[in-house]
Amino acid sequence: MASDELKIVLENVKEKFDTVIEAFNMVKETLDRHTEENRKEHQEFKMAILNVEANVSVLKTDVSEIRKDLNDHRDNTELHAGERRKKA
Repeated sequence: MASDELKIVLENVKEKFDTVIEAFNMVKETLDRHTEENRKEHQEFKMAILNVEANVSVLKTDVSEIRKDLNDHRDNTELHAGERRKKA
């Protein structure tokens, strides 16, 4: 009799462990999926930041060239020929 009761208890415990293991595996799969999504999103943001940094670098170069051209133009005009001026 005690043996039958022990088998029933053990079967019940096994079913509960199986349920817990199944739930754990589902949570793990969900976390793995979110981890991969976050990794891809992070990579996309990183590429976007690198692109913005490259664009800023080009803009800095353009501004520098414009300033130089403006200063050269000022140096070559009659109006400003003899004046001391502040460089752009």
